[in-house]
Amino acid sequence: MAMDRTMRSQWRHLLLVLCFVGSSSLLLVSSQTTSDSCTAALSLGNLIPFNTTGLNCFQAWSSQGFILRFGKDASSAGSNSVWNFVLSAPDSGGYIAVGFSPNGKMVGGSAVAGWVTPAAAGTARQYYLGGTTSSSCPPDQGKLSLSRGSAAPTIVSKGSRLYLAFQLSGQPLTNVIYAVGPAGTLPGPSGLLAQHKDMAAGTISLSGSTSGGGAGGTPATGGGGTPQ
Repeated sequence: MAMDRTMRSQWRHLLLVLCFVGSSSLLLVSSQTTSDSCTAALSLGNLIPFNTTGLNCFQAWSSQGFILRFGKDASSAGSNSVWNFVLSAPDSGGYIAVGFSPNGKMVGGSAVAGWVTPAAAGTARQYYLGGTTSSSCPPDQGKLSLSRGSAAPTIVSKGSRLYLAFQLSGQPLTNVIYAVGPAGTLPGPSGLLAQHKDMAAGTISLSGSTSGGGAGGTPATGGGGTPQ
């Protein structure tokens, strides 16, 4: 009888340990699927149409959780250079966007914006930022030479984050602008974007000639949602 009581006590202790370990594992998985950092490699498999290994990475807009990875594609050279970009940001139910500006301001720049619907349908399009209203920022226009076909811009949802990926040909402008759309508001059939909830501007450095070659950037400053 004493031995039976001892064995039952040991089994209860073992079950408690197993339950604790199982709960810790679930929390770890949840953390891995809902966060991103430059110390972690992207694990998106073939969901992005180019190799993301070795891309330079920096915290582009800390207040909004934006992380930008980029680098010159190792297979490109000279005037035919191709640059790979992946913007990671929390999924708030709106769009995310990254643009390139000749003067650091929004107006006059070109951007790639993307969003994912509640039905998990993703859309990524180029926009010309011609003004401060939705109608002055038409979709499928702009000055970025983006790859097409199987390497066209795409957006992936994983956990609670969005990953906006695209390739562009030629030397990118180093003045970069970021925007996040209002939560729960997605573009309709026209593709026009609602005015952003917030925006900010920063820079990137193209000092590395290939992915992993030392390029980085200056985190975005400003914000507050005022178009420029």
